[in-house]
Amino acid sequence: MGKYLPSAVPKKSIFQRSWFGIQASDYLERGNENLGLRGKLHGYLKSQGEDAHDYPYAYLVTAPRFLGYSFNPVSFWYLYNEEKQLRAMILEVNNTFDERRMYLLKDSTSKDSDESWTIIEHPRGRFRDTWSKDFHVSPFNSRKGSYALSAQDPFSPHLNGACKVDNTITLSSSKAQAKLIARVFSDQPSIDPTTLGSWARLRFIASWWWVGFVTFPRIVREAGKLFFRRKLHVWYRPEVLRDSIGRHATEDEATIERTFRSYLRSLMTHSSLDHSIKYISPIPSSTTAEIFTPKHTTSTEEPSQPQTIEFKITTPLFYARLARYTLISEFLFSEILKDDDKDRTFYVSHPRPFLQLFEESETNSLDQPTSTPKRLLSWRFLHWLRSHHYHHQPSSPQPHSSPSSSSSQMTDIRYLGFSQLDRFAMRHESSDQAARYRRTVTKMLLSDIVGFGHPEMLDAVGYVTRVMLSYVFVWGARVIWEWWDLRQRRGRGTWVHYNGDEAWSEWETW
Repeated sequence: MGKYLPSAVPKKSIFQRSWFGIQASDYLERGNENLGLRGKLHGYLKSQGEDAHDYPYAYLVTAPRFLGYSFNPVSFWYLYNEEKQLRAMILEVNNTFDERRMYLLKDSTSKDSDESWTIIEHPRGRFRDTWSKDFHVSPFNSRKGSYALSAQDPFSPHLNGACKVDNTITLSSSKAQAKLIARVFSDQPSIDPTTLGSWARLRFIASWWWVGFVTFPRIVREAGKLFFRRKLHVWYRPEVLRDSIGRHATEDEATIERTFRSYLRSLMTHSSLDHSIKYISPIPSSTTAEIFTPKHTTSTEEPSQPQTIEFKITTPLFYARLARYTLISEFLFSEILKDDDKDRTFYVSHPRPFLQLFEESETNSLDQPTSTPKRLLSWRFLHWLRSHHYHHQPSSPQPHSSPSSSSSQMTDIRYLGFSQLDRFAMRHESSDQAARYRRTVTKMLLSDIVGFGHPEMLDAVGYVTRVMLSYVFVWGARVIWEWWDLRQRRGRGTWVHYNGDEAWSEWETW
């Protein structure tokens, strides 16, 4: 394992930043790298109901970026109190699907009498804890079971130790049977990379440059052995739960997120809902979490504080699925009704009033005609694509009036052409954002027809097509130039050769 316990790496030169470094963007919540490691740590502790001032000393044991690359299956945060005693740890687990889960482990003296917390700090600096597993790490293990950690305080006693890492993680099944034991430990004294000379630095790079790059290939190799030789059962990857962090979003998903955020803000502006909505996006930005409050007419009485509905998107896949539905409420309802949370893409604290918000707006919007500008044939193509060539899962007809009315009419929403989000983008979004949204949705719908549901395949086809067209253009320009040069030489009465024969005399002209 490594021999290093870096807490901070000063950025003294471009060379140092390129060969060895730690970036705040690689740890804890995505985004907000401008806060630094300490700022992001404070934010995470606050989200867990902890006071960051209780832990004035913190150390991170991780694999740094080496030659610009880093892959960390697990990183360890050691949190110390004012007396420089280890009182908490954070395990930051990353899987090969670009997903992340942080586990906060605390000392029993600062916890409630909950039986699920059974941590003991031994006199020799051992730190132990057990907790339930709820994050998909390996395709050969389900999301059930539990972990047990036995970690040595690397700075014991009182941050004056020899900086030796010795952590053991045990994975147990749901029947409390140990399945896997992994140990991370130091086998040599630690060193400070910022104090290395030029020769020692080059020798270190020559010895270790390849280790980080082969971590992922090694994982794939071992997985192949377990699958082909051991014939182990494969558990397909479930979507992450509420307390985990999903993968990075694609550019297409980020485009739909911007339109959906604007749409949700517009709904809340005109809503009669007695709740505010805390919208939490998985896409890092300056407004990852935003609270939307309905603008009710103020009364003379003292207004009551509206109850907040937490609406957290757990994976960017939410936006890709949303773009394929005509009614947003239909998509949200189908996600909520799923029996298993393995395929759910969001969490909502109060489903009933939350769905009511979208149902009220969509009942009226279906009757509103949408005028498509004749000059924008691309919007008309999207309308045609939804109406004739893209039918999602069979859905219930949508009534145009109250169910109690005898004159209610039923309309199959699959044939309405434009979705609710399409209509909003055309009417309220800027021309640039509306164009990006339209191109993104059109590509997604086309990918379901000709790209097996993967827009990346259409991107690849488009790239190959552009390369081929560029080649044809260059080849055609060359042919035209040679033809023009041949014509000019003919007109000047020069001798030219065509297929080895003398074709024209000096008096022949065009």
